Amino acid sequence: MGKVTCSFFHACVLLGGLSWLAPPSAAAAKPDAEEFVAPLGTMTAPSLLRRGSGPARAVKDATTGETAFHAKTAQDAIAAAIGHHVAGCWPIRFGDAGFGWVATGAADPATTSSPDTVQHIQAGARFKAFVDARTRLKECLRALSPEARRRMTGKLEQNDAIRLALTNLAANDQERYEQALDILGRGFVAYAVEDDPASHVIRVHLVATPKTAARLTRPTASAMEAASLREGLRQTQTEVANGLVPSVGNRLIVVNATGELALVGYAIHPFGAPLESGTLDLAHHAAEQIAISHATKAFLGLAVGDDAGWQGGLDEADRAQIRAAASGYDDTEPSARRFGQIRDLVLSAVKEDSGLHALREGRLPPAATIKRFGGQDTIAVMVIYAPSIRKHGIAPPAPPTTPATEPAMPAAPATPALPAAPAPMESG
Repeated sequence: MGKVTCSFFHACVLLGGLSWLAPPSAAAAKPDAEEFVAPLGTMTAPSLLRRGSGPARAVKDATTGETAFHAKTAQDAIAAAIGHHVAGCWPIRFGDAGFGWVATGAADPATTSSPDTVQHIQAGARFKAFVDARTRLKECLRALSPEARRRMTGKLEQNDAIRLALTNLAANDQERYEQALDILGRGFVAYAVEDDPASHVIRVHLVATPKTAARLTRPTASAMEAASLREGLRQTQTEVANGLVPSVGNRLIVVNATGELALVGYAIHPFGAPLESGTLDLAHHAAEQIAISHATKAFLGLAVGDDAGWQGGLDEADRAQIRAAASGYDDTEPSARRFGQIRDLVLSAVKEDSGLHALREGRLPPAATIKRFGGQDTIAVMVIYAPSIRKHGIAPPAPPTTPATEPAMPAAPATPALPAAPAPMESG
């Protein structure tokens, strides 16, 4: 599957299978057909075709009744789907019984004579393409027939973690089918960002399979439940580095199984070529300071629970991106309500943490980390703080016995292996 270079945590880790549920011997087993490596990064359209993928064929899928790309491995099926280079959503099938969906979103970055404006438009196009792909994936799943939903739910329930989630979040079959769609639709990973200059379009490819859904859940637009902070932080940095999030925002990462959490504020600030020679360093430094300021404000806003406060200083374009990121989420959903309970539990467990005391006073704790990374024309910043805790775990309440019982959320799944984002330019 190729060599993966990991730099965010200065280690290379390929997580095979449900390693957070399985014993070490199972986690170290040879990856099966469902494993794949996402080459998340910008690439030209032709390079996607040169990945040496195996053969795939179009077949009618018995579960959905739709035409699906079938291949020996998930990697090959994904390559066949994205090889069309058009926006859409396609079922994929691999191995004997593996299945999933590939959703491709697209945005057309307009051209302009102002370098600074070009960079802002390029950054905005990536985010728009991501939102488009996420929307297409949701609509693709929602369009399934009742019988297809039933069959798909049955296949998803073969995974222990997903079966527990559906038991805790649904009181009847109809709710179970709906929750199954949400689990799969929000359990995607970003596979690649494709810059196609010939067509003047940027495409973002998302992949969702039972395994990715079992390793990641997004109960709200600014929350992630993961099996480990390492996985949650790597996934978050990957999305920030590739411009798949609003230009400024925050994220709370929670590990249900241990009670660990991390608070993250981030910002992405593009900068154009300097008008005068020799001023590139100054332009870069200015962009970095703006990104640090925005990321810190979003970070502190998350810590004190004041979205209105930190968002008040943003321009309308930034606020529009935040609203777009939240589209499709509902705070009254069972998964969102249960995450609120878990969030309160883990925060209560670390309420005496000195770093959180500093945050509530509007100060960055000494243990907070600032990660800086980016390319030639973009600077991205993440402010991270993870309170030190004893790994005790957060046990969810018992499953509902009546429709009136508050649904419970199972221990969080986590992300599949992804290549790390570009190496941090500086960390503090």
